[in-house]
Amino acid sequence: MLEQLRLLLQLQAIDTRVQELEAAIAALPKPLEADKATLDQLEKLLTAEQTRFSETEAWRRDQEHTLALEEEAIRKAKAKLQAAKTPKDYSAATREVDNKRRAKASREEEVLKVMDALEKARTEIAAREQDVTQLRETVGAAESEINRQIDALASEATTHSAGRDALVAQIDERMYKRYERTRKQRRHGLALAKDGTCMGCHMALPPQLSNIVQRAESIETCPRCHRFLYCEEMLEELATSGEAAS
Repeated sequence: MLEQLRLLLQLQAIDTRVQELEAAIAALPKPLEADKATLDQLEKLLTAEQTRFSETEAWRRDQEHTLALEEEAIRKAKAKLQAAKTPKDYSAATREVDNKRRAKASREEEVLKVMDALEKARTEIAAREQDVTQLRETVGAAESEINRQIDALASEATTHSAGRDALVAQIDERMYKRYERTRKQRRHGLALAKDGTCMGCHMALPPQLSNIVQRAESIETCPRCHRFLYCEEMLEELATSGEAAS
């Protein structure tokens, strides 16, 4: 009986440490989640700004092409003005030249405003690109370090679990199945019974059960959490038997 308890306690020690390592592995990336979310948001903002800049730049080029056409139209209108033979033709040609000049001047003013906005946007985009690059490098370096730590913890977990199968092979099959079922439900499959209380669920044990556990004559389970119970005297006896065997 004590040998089975010793094996179960050894198994629990392995499983507890592996659980701790797995929890540490799961927790490592979490502090980086905020920075990654910020990076994602900045990248989306940058992409949107770059898209708007490209669209505005394309509009500016179209307007400059239109201005060139308008300049050519003014040149032709001036030629018509110079060729006018009658006051009516001269007046019509003059109005045409004036209208085209006003339209061209208005377009030029609008293009100049857009060019100023583009220059400002270019500066802002350059600053945004620098922020994104710096944050991307920071996140990348942190992620590399986290991956290194995860690999180290995973390696430790693998090493710690190396003898688990051999240990399980020595445990009574029914006891192991109960241990596993309880461990998956309640994290641990064994609990210390101390001062008449199960330290796993903190339930007061029935006096008769508490006495049986203290006598260490059999392996009992907690009526509430179903963990296997052991007492400090069992641990002392196990430690004594381990020292004698060594």
